[in-house]
Amino acid sequence: MESLLAGLARYGEGFVGVNVLLNQLGLPLPALPTLIVAGALIASGKLAGGVVFAAAVVASVVADCVWFWAGRRYGYQVLRFLCKVSLSPDTCVRETEGVFERWGFYSLVVSKFIPGFATVGPPIAGALRMPVWRFIGAAAMSAALWAGAALMVGWLFAPAVDRILAWITTHAVVAAL
Repeated sequence: MESLLAGLARYGEGFVGVNVLLNQLGLPLPALPTLIVAGALIASGKLAGGVVFAAAVVASVVADCVWFWAGRRYGYQVLRFLCKVSLSPDTCVRETEGVFERWGFYSLVVSKFIPGFATVGPPIAGALRMPVWRFIGAAAMSAALWAGAALMVGWLFAPAVDRILAWITTHAVVAAL
């Protein structure tokens, strides 16, 4: 835990950007807790809020564009691949396509807050040939809302985040269990 805090304090903006990028590409890295801790560090003046926010948004949009272009290039093969890890792979593609066709642009704007849809939304937008400029706008809005909400939670609850991190550092074994 101390190495996470040291890494965030030392490389803050870049650390957040890389963490968000890898998370949004599909690696099981904890982007949301990292953003919350970064928000607490912003509140204490250890990180520049605007730069952290921009790094998170840009990283998220870049990852979404990778999935969008994969969907545009490979179509439903990408969705089938992503849905293989789903609890119900048979209905995953149909349900995702249904949500996207019904809500379109707006489904992408809130996609970061819907488990599972954040990953399959960009490739389905690509597969269904959503205009690139609309996709980038939706991805940017979604990333801004998601990252902004997490950073704001960390900023608002900075004293509680500090207490939790101190407890985790002191009781590492119990926290790990």
